Amino acid sequence: MRKKKKNLKYLITTAASLPLLAYLIYSFPPDFKLTIMGYQLSVIYLFFPLLFLSLLSTISLISKSSKHGLLFGLFAVCFLSFRLNGLTHPFFFLLLAALFLVLELLFSYRK
Repeated sequence: MRKKKKNLKYLITTAASLPLLAYLIYSFPPDFKLTIMGYQLSVIYLFFPLLFLSLLSTISLISKSSKHGLLFGLFAVCFLSFRLNGLTHPFFFLLLAALFLVLELLFSYRK
């Protein structure tokens, strides 16, 4: 019974976050500033949490492991934030991949 509730939670989160992410990507340019109550907020600050949430819930739903979803979501967000800041050398990708591979091995070792 517990697994069905967990899968239903991930399914609802996926169904809510993926269309929001697609709408954000399709409708707004990356340098667009949203004005909310007098504050200007860049769309990038909405993109990364939505991307993380959608990847977390989708991968967790597919693999039935929230740890894999968390690692994959963090990897994608870290990689894209590196690219956004101009860190495009392949060495940065290798370091990031090695870090997340070690974290994956650490999580799988603790089972």
